[in-house]
Amino acid sequence: MSLSSQQRRNNDNDISLPSSKRLKSTGIDFILRQLEYTKDSMVTNDELHKSIEVCPVMKVLVDTEVFQRLRYINQLGNAQYIYSCADHNRFQHSLGVAHLAEKMCKSIKDEQPELGATYKDVLCVKLAGLLHDIGHGPMSHLYESFRFNYLPKYLEANPHLKKEYNAWEYQKVPSKWAHEDSSLMFIDAALEELGLQIDLNNLDKPLRQIGHGIDANSIRAFKPLRGLKPHEIQERVLTSRDFIFIKECIMGAPLEGTNDFVGRQDKKLEWLYDIVSNRHTGLDVDKIDYFARDEGRAIDKCGIEMKMITDARVARAICSRPDKCHVCKREFQPGMHYMICYPEKHIAASANFFKKRFHLHNIVYQHKTTSAVESMICDILCRADPYLRLQSYSGETFPISRACFKSDFLLRLDDTILTLIAHSTDERLKEARELYRRFKRHDFYKCAVDHSLDIDQPIVDDEDLEGEELKKVEESRRDKSVWEMEENEIETGMLEEIRIWGNEEQNMCSDSVTNLKANDFVVNKFCMHHGSGNKNPLLRMRFYDKMNEEKICGPIDGLPMAEQIQESKHSSILPRAFQKVGIRVLVRDDSKRGIVNQLFHQWFERESERIKNGDLPQQCGQGIHIYGANLHNMDGNDGDGNMDDNDHDDNHHEQNPPPVFLSQDSDDDQADDYNDDFIEQQQQDLSPVPVARMRSHG
Repeated sequence: MSLSSQQRRNNDNDISLPSSKRLKSTGIDFILRQLEYTKDSMVTNDELHKSIEVCPVMKVLVDTEVFQRLRYINQLGNAQYIYSCADHNRFQHSLGVAHLAEKMCKSIKDEQPELGATYKDVLCVKLAGLLHDIGHGPMSHLYESFRFNYLPKYLEANPHLKKEYNAWEYQKVPSKWAHEDSSLMFIDAALEELGLQIDLNNLDKPLRQIGHGIDANSIRAFKPLRGLKPHEIQERVLTSRDFIFIKECIMGAPLEGTNDFVGRQDKKLEWLYDIVSNRHTGLDVDKIDYFARDEGRAIDKCGIEMKMITDARVARAICSRPDKCHVCKREFQPGMHYMICYPEKHIAASANFFKKRFHLHNIVYQHKTTSAVESMICDILCRADPYLRLQSYSGETFPISRACFKSDFLLRLDDTILTLIAHSTDERLKEARELYRRFKRHDFYKCAVDHSLDIDQPIVDDEDLEGEELKKVEESRRDKSVWEMEENEIETGMLEEIRIWGNEEQNMCSDSVTNLKANDFVVNKFCMHHGSGNKNPLLRMRFYDKMNEEKICGPIDGLPMAEQIQESKHSSILPRAFQKVGIRVLVRDDSKRGIVNQLFHQWFERESERIKNGDLPQQCGQGIHIYGANLHNMDGNDGDGNMDDNDHDDNHHEQNPPPVFLSQDSDDDQADDYNDDFIEQQQQDLSPVPVARMRSHG
C-alpha cells in the first residue's frame, strides 16, 4: 500500500537524532523542543518576492524577540517623511535577503556541483542573509550619524553636559562601531533566547545547550527530506563553526582575533562569503533586495533583476581589490579567487545595477530634504541623550547613545524612542519635546545651500591650457581643496565672514547677520557614487565569455578564468562621471535661509581667491565646536577610534573623522575601511574564535 504525501512527510520527520534532554556535565534537565519540518516551516507573502519559504531553523530565529524588534526599525530611516509609502521595515528586508541568498547559493550549488557546496552551506548563507541587519539601531543608519557626528558636536558645544555621563557604569566603550558589530552580538542573544550558545572550544560539535528551548541536534538543514540515514542527518546539524561562518558572511571579513576565515576554510568555497556581502564587487543579494524594495516603495517602480540571481556562477579570477582582501594583503600581491562572476551578456545589466545605486542615493537616501529631516531627528536625540535613561530587562539603565554595546540595551531601543521622548514628563527633556512637536508638524529644517563640487581634476600641464579649459582645471583644483576641508572649518569660515562683513560694511550689517550663531546652521558634506568612489565599479567585477559557458559547469580543475572588462568597448553604457560630491548647509530657522546662503557664497568666493593665491588655510576659530569629537572624550577619556574616511591612510586615525554618509548600506568604501580596522583594532569581545591572536598584514 502506497503512503500519502502527508504520511511520507511524517515518516521523514520521524528520522531524527536522539533528544539530548540531560546534560551530563551539569546534571540539569532542560525542556527541549524538537524542530519538525511539517510543524515548524511556513510560507509567507512578500510584496517583492510574492512568497518566501521559511524553514524550521529560520522560523525559530524569526520568532525570537531579538528578530521581531526589526518590525520597529524603519528600512529607510527618515525617508518616510518625504516619501509617504517608504514606511517598510528591516523585518521585511531581512526576509527578502534570506530568500535571495538561498536562491543564489542553491542555484550555484546545483549548476556547479564540483564546487562541493552542501545543503548545510545553503542554510548557513540563508541565515546570514536573515540576520545581517539584526543589529541596526533606531531609524537604521540615522543612529550611526547621531552617535558619530551630531552628539559629539553637540557635547563639544555644551561641555557642561558631559558630566551627565560620568556616573554611568560603562565608561570606556569602543568608539569603532557599526551595525554589523551589533548583529554579531544579537546572534548570540537570539541563540541564548533559544537556550543555545556557540561553543568556541568545540567548533565542530552542535551548539551548546544552556537552557530550555530548542534541541541543538534539531537545528539542521531539513530539505531534501527523504532517504536520509541517521549519520547523514547528523552531518546536517549546524555546529558552532557554522555559526562562526554565518558571522563571517555578515562581516565579509575574518572575525576579530583571526587573520583568515574559520567557518569555511576550503578555498573552493570562498565564494559563499560573497553572496550576502560581496567584498570583491559590491553586487550582492543585500543590495539587490533593497534597491528593488526601496525603489518600489519610494518611486513605484517595483521590480527585481532575477537574472543577477539565477545566472550567477563561480569562476576563477584575479582579486579585484587586493588592498582590501585579507588574503592578498597577507601575500602582498593580487591572488586568484573563486569569485561569483557573470556571463559577458550581463555587463549592461551590471552597469544598470550600479546606476540604480547612484539614482537612489540622489533622489532618496541623500536627497536634500532627507538630510534636513535626518539632522532634525539627530538634534532631538542629542537634546534627550544626556538626561533620558532607558531601563533594560535586567534593570540596568543606559542612555540612547550607548545602547549598541550591549544586547540587553539595544533590545529595548527602536524607532519608538521618539514617541517615548514626546510622552516624557522630565522638565530637562522640554527642549527635545518641543523640537519633536515641531517635527510632527513637518516644520523641518531647510536646505539653504546645495552646492556641488567638481573634484575629478584632470592631470594636465597648465602650460598647455588656455581660456575655458584652464578655467575649468583651476575650478576643479579649488573644489578639491574645499572638499578636503573639515566641516567645522567651513562653519568657522562662514562665521568669520560675519566679522569681515561687519568691518567692511558697518552701516549695512543688519542684526540678522550679526546675531547669526554656529548653532543656526549645519554644514554637511555629501558624496554619492556608483559603488566605487570616482572609479568604475564594473572594473571590480569579472565576466566570462560565451566560449567558456560550458566549462563553468564542468570539473573544478577546468574552471575558466573570468576577466575584467575593457572600458573602451563599453563606453556607450558608462556614465561620464561616477560620483557626485558637494556641500549642503541646513538652517534650523527658515528665516535665516537667505543670509546663510549669502554668507556661504561669500565665504566660497573668498576661499577660492585664497586658494588661487596659494595662501595658508584658515585655522579653526576658538569656541567653535570641533567636528566629530570622540565619545571617549565626553567621559573624560582619551581615544583615537574615529570612523575612517574612504581610502584612508594609516595615520588618519589621529584626525577628525569624515561625515558618515547615510544610505541604505553605509558608503561601500567606508564600510570596507571599517572592516579592515575591525580585524586589528576593535576593542569589543564579539565571540572571537579561539585561535592564536594574530594581527592582519597590511
